[in-house]
Amino acid sequence: MRGRRGTRRPPEAIGLVIPRILKRAKQRRGPLVSIQRNWSRLVGKALAEHTRPVGLQRGRLIVCAELPGDGFALRYERGRLLGRLRTATKGKVDDIVIRPGDPRGA
Repeated sequence: MRGRRGTRRPPEAIGLVIPRILKRAKQRRGPLVSIQRNWSRLVGKALAEHTRPVGLQRGRLIVCAELPGDGFALRYERGRLLGRLRTATKGKVDDIVIRPGDPRGA
């Protein structure tokens, strides 16, 4: 392996590399997984049945809404929901993007 200036570094043991990779993946995916697990509590059971958070990119939570009315309901509750999301993710969510689609298939 080459270092920053083209010097050769000794290979690292796989047992040391894998934990670092898993830690980085958890840091990136952790907030979304937490939101998905707690979605029903965050938005209410009725709305959670027809919506699903499917991505978190650069602070924007992407949510699929099955019907237009579900998207409207999320927009209506936007302020409160953002507050709950910010608290649940320690400030990792800045915005909500609502997309039409089947939340079960996303």
